[in-house]
Amino acid sequence: MLMAELHPFFVHFPIAILVVAAGFEVYGASRSQEQHTQTAFLLQLMAGVFAIFAAISGNMAETLVANQKTLHQGVIEAFDKHASMGNAMVWLIILLAVGRTFAVLEKKDWAMHWWIFPILSTVVALLVIITGLLGGDLSASILTFYIDH
Repeated sequence: MLMAELHPFFVHFPIAILVVAAGFEVYGASRSQEQHTQTAFLLQLMAGVFAIFAAISGNMAETLVANQKTLHQGVIEAFDKHASMGNAMVWLIILLAVGRTFAVLEKKDWAMHWWIFPILSTVVALLVIITGLLGGDLSASILTFYIDH
């Protein structure tokens, strides 16, 4: 299944772009430079689109592997953690993008000058990194399982 095999490609882009967006957010807020916060906004929108593809491909990959009856409990638990966190992150990224879009379209002054979005962006970036680390643990668990069996 091609989409499932592309999951590693789809996930790395939103992880990287959300970390970069958080950097633009913090820098823009600390320097009161709206151009940097606008750049962060565009990066978050792009990450949201790729996060949807990452979730779809991840769910397909999970279906392929989870249907195997020979997996041990550790692999299944790693799948559950990573899938739950990944799906939650997609919704969180979308909520951040929608909230930011609302603030931009409504020209909310608080959204451009307060630390709300830089803090939220940093939290989302950290959670996405944690989700990626859980995916790495999952890959290691699967590889160990197949080497042992």
